[in-house]
Amino acid sequence: MSRTLDQDSEHIFTEGRGEKQRILQIQNFPYKMRIMKIQIVALFVIACVSLINSSAFAASMTCNKRQSATTCMICNCYHETRGESFEGMVAVNKVVLSRSEDDAYPSSICGVVYDDAQFSWTQDNISNNINATKDEDKEALDMCKKAVNLSVKEGPNDVIYYYNPSIARPYWARRMTNCGKVGNHTFLVPRGESCPKKLGVVGKYSSSGSSSQSKKSTGAK
Repeated sequence: MSRTLDQDSEHIFTEGRGEKQRILQIQNFPYKMRIMKIQIVALFVIACVSLINSSAFAASMTCNKRQSATTCMICNCYHETRGESFEGMVAVNKVVLSRSEDDAYPSSICGVVYDDAQFSWTQDNISNNINATKDEDKEALDMCKKAVNLSVKEGPNDVIYYYNPSIARPYWARRMTNCGKVGNHTFLVPRGESCPKKLGVVGKYSSSGSSSQSKKSTGAK
């Protein structure tokens, strides 16, 4: 039996509506992924604050990608910024948080820290476990715990690019806007994007570390 014109019209309408729904689902996929990332980071913040405020942290830590997000953050802070000011530690920590929310990087904190060719200390194929026996190492570890705690409370600084000018001069930096230097590291954003008002601490601890942030309007040299 042949279908009527009305039946054909309803069939076409139904197919069109289904296709529209599929298109909307595809268009909404990046948005849903971003929401999932935000939820993951929120859970990390809660876990991080509770763990750091506990007395469970000793002067030794196992550092590898199988540890908790908090441990990965502290290990990265210790190996990447040891010897820097508190402000410099916070600035680098916030880059890790910013990368975890960026689609170009892994969504997990440990994934960001151990991402290929991002942090040199993770690429040396030797044990990077922390065993702070010297007073200066214990102090650095304690500062990192506090810096990670404050960083996750304040949130990302929306910067995902930085480098240490004393050991590297990356070619890509010339195409970026230089947002300033904090501690040993220079922080950058793509040209056309605005630098954050503060790269490191933004709250009441902003005067606790000696920051050398100096913003520039030109690209990195």
